[in-house]
Amino acid sequence: MREEAEGAGAEPGDFVQLKVPIVQQLYHWDCGLACSRMVLRYLKLLEDDSAFEQALQELQLTRSIWTIDLAYLMRHFGARHRFCTRTLGVDKGYRNQSFYRRHFDAEESRVNQLFARASSCKVLVEKSDCPRHPGAPGPGACGHRPGQCSPALV
Repeated sequence: MREEAEGAGAEPGDFVQLKVPIVQQLYHWDCGLACSRMVLRYLKLLEDDSAFEQALQELQLTRSIWTIDLAYLMRHFGARHRFCTRTLGVDKGYRNQSFYRRHFDAEESRVNQLFARASSCKVLVEKSDCPRHPGAPGPGACGHRPGQCSPALV
């Protein structure tokens, strides 16, 4: 699955290039779902789109997809992962962003419930500013510049 990439001036082991299948977004709001399909296909956990669509229905995922939703989706397909996030729950800073504004109040409750029951659903969620350095006490404490260590599935 992993393949060393060769490039001008790169030392062996400097980076890894993965042959991840490309899945294009269908809409402006489904970037997380497209990325999830790519990961699941790469890991050979998703054979066809009907299983993915069925999972979306079972998890009741619609047009408002939050990263915690993607963590549950990965768990649904058996992908081992850890969801690292700066906030354990909804970041209220999203309230005024145009993408979230219209449904923020309803989504806030739903998303906070997903965080609250993550452990009992075997979804590993960890509060961390840097997914590559779990437990780092704050931005820059791990050695990366603030903003380099965004929430991610790792």
